Amino acid sequence: MNLVPHFARRPLGPALCVTGLLVACASQGPVADDDLVDVLVQRGQYQEAVREAKKRCDAAPDDQRAREIWRLASVALLLDAGRRLSFQDRDLEALAKFDEARAIGGDVPEVEHWRKATMAKLTDQWIQKAYEFHNSDDLAEASNCYEQALAYSPDDPRAKEGLARVLVQLNFRRGMGEKYYVEGIEALDEYFLEQASHHFGATGKYDDDNERAKRRRRETDTLRADERVIKAIDLEDQGNFAAARNEYRLATLFDPEHAEARAGLERAKLEERAAERMRECERRILRRQFDLAEKALDEGLALTVRQKEAFEAEKERLANARLMVKYEYARALEVDHRYEDAISAYTEVIESSAQGFFEDALARRDALQDTLVRAAQYYERAVAAATPEEQLALLKQVLIVYPDYKDARVRAQALEAAHTPPAGEQPQR
Repeated sequence: MNLVPHFARRPLGPALCVTGLLVACASQGPVADDDLVDVLVQRGQYQEAVREAKKRCDAAPDDQRAREIWRLASVALLLDAGRRLSFQDRDLEALAKFDEARAIGGDVPEVEHWRKATMAKLTDQWIQKAYEFHNSDDLAEASNCYEQALAYSPDDPRAKEGLARVLVQLNFRRGMGEKYYVEGIEALDEYFLEQASHHFGATGKYDDDNERAKRRRRETDTLRADERVIKAIDLEDQGNFAAARNEYRLATLFDPEHAEARAGLERAKLEERAAERMRECERRILRRQFDLAEKALDEGLALTVRQKEAFEAEKERLANARLMVKYEYARALEVDHRYEDAISAYTEVIESSAQGFFEDALARRDALQDTLVRAAQYYERAVAAATPEEQLALLKQVLIVYPDYKDARVRAQALEAAHTPPAGEQPQR
């Protein structure tokens, strides 16, 4: 029995051979040559084959051979689905199917064959995209595409060389200087030329000389990685985490197992993300989106180790920005002669401040409170005044101090109207 999809042309391992299954599973009874599941698979009727295999397994739950046939039929179904998706250039979906097949049929050679072929196809696609972005000088997108390619093929020399050049260019644009750029590109040219020479000159023969050459090559790679790590550590100390991250990444391209480079890369990535949250906070503050700014600040604080002090300063800046909005509101109330509301607003600003003061809020609140006292005093004297003339004079003092105090304006207008003669009539002497 051969549970291999009809599209497979490679030799099959013993796992797909009924005879092998019989030996391994010690199933009872002979196996018919025209086993229905095998026939269905050979016809490409994979769904039916899985259903038939499952039906047999359900009928005999303890039959190991039946369970194995069900497993292999399922692998055949997933392989066929993945193959069809691949032919439609739906490669991510295809890879997902091959990964499913691998989870249950990692021992089937065709699974890894199709999986590797699909990853190679995806690698080529991402490298092509990377070249296009690189040629158009979009280094950030080129870097992302090279990283995607390396996610599928970690040792692809095209992706490694392209990414290395992008990282040097990015750091150069971040102010690393012409000397850094020239030396960096020369080092990359030398390194990848050596890589190519080593690859094309390899005979594949196992002997002592080849082993010594491989060992020296590993040592050289480690030394190159060490150089990039030293640069990266210096950049971290300067607070330039994005450039440090690029240097650590370069180090891992030279020596993927370099422990300090790998640890530094993860550390710099976190600090770079934290710095981005800091920048996000700054943008939100400018737009007065304070809740979103605080959210970005909290996220950054959770990520950073080396930027704690900067985040604390930014937290104070956010608090001051919030206070400034309240302060400006209090000023607007004051200008609008809403002195009681302004006093309450200034008090809120003062109480919200960690220092107990903010700008000149304390002085303005005290001045307004004094104004209210004086306005109240003039008003009380006006109400108690013996003559309309004295009352009007005192009410005008109230209006000078506090234009909207109680009904002072209405009273003053009424007194003025009562003592103004009609038009054309001479005032009495």
